[in-house]
Amino acid sequence: MIKYVNHNYIDRRKYDHCILMDPSKLIYGLSWYLDSICSSWDALVLNDYDAVWPLPVNTKFGIKYFYRPFGAQQLGIFSKVKLSQNQNNEFLKTLIKNASFAEVFGNEGQSFQSPEVQISSQVNYILKINRSYQNIYESYSKGIKRKLKKAQKEKFKCFENESPKALIDLFKQNKGKNLKLDPAFYRNIEKIMFAAIHKKTGEIWSIYGEGNTICAGIFVLHFRSRICLLFSASNQEAQNKGGLAFLINEYIIQQSAKKEIFDFEGGSDAGMAQFYSGFGAEERIYKKLKYNGLPFWLKWIKK
Repeated sequence: MIKYVNHNYIDRRKYDHCILMDPSKLIYGLSWYLDSICSSWDALVLNDYDAVWPLPVNTKFGIKYFYRPFGAQQLGIFSKVKLSQNQNNEFLKTLIKNASFAEVFGNEGQSFQSPEVQISSQVNYILKINRSYQNIYESYSKGIKRKLKKAQKEKFKCFENESPKALIDLFKQNKGKNLKLDPAFYRNIEKIMFAAIHKKTGEIWSIYGEGNTICAGIFVLHFRSRICLLFSASNQEAQNKGGLAFLINEYIIQQSAKKEIFDFEGGSDAGMAQFYSGFGAEERIYKKLKYNGLPFWLKWIKK
């Protein structure tokens, strides 16, 4: 039986145990992580926490809806046991019974069927690093190898414990200028960084270039055997000299043969998809699910 459980009534011990047992090795579903990225979340629960579907929830105009907060690329169903297609569909039916609108994302390999829900595919890129670095390097594209050769001629200095503020400021001063993101985005990513670093599951690496100034940085999450590249930033110097490729490569060198997966957590931007695939990363598909059961006079807002 699948139940809708309000946040205050979730048994966190049983809930987190289910997340830990799920084969996806995705950190996004852990209770402390969800607490960091959204103000409220509920869950669908199968039997005695045999499977769960965490649902970040909000209200607008008195109408409840489910959404994807920044920092959780994939949520969907986490399970201790293998679920059938019918069980996945039953989860989805229960979801849409409990909100008028939902725009949520399953995790890799999950499929759903529903005439009431728009289902589309999203692309992620992952690199298997449970092998020697030499073997990983051989799968790099010519373009990435050129970037690394260019970067190796520079005098980049690598640091393993950068501050969240330095990385966020670097992003704001470069890519962030064109994106014009809501200030809440920056507050959210900073909150995640501090929470993950405190839990010893997150770390920030950076490189410094000319004038001893930061020119590229990455924030990564560790969960079980999976590493997730959650956030990165670089300036023009790093872009011209292959700095970000150099930094990611340095991180892969350290983690090769220790972890199983390096998750680039992206693919919708064509340029970044080409960059990630250049490291030998493979495409992985996950599903976007959109349900619009709003009253007719509100439906057009969320089309």
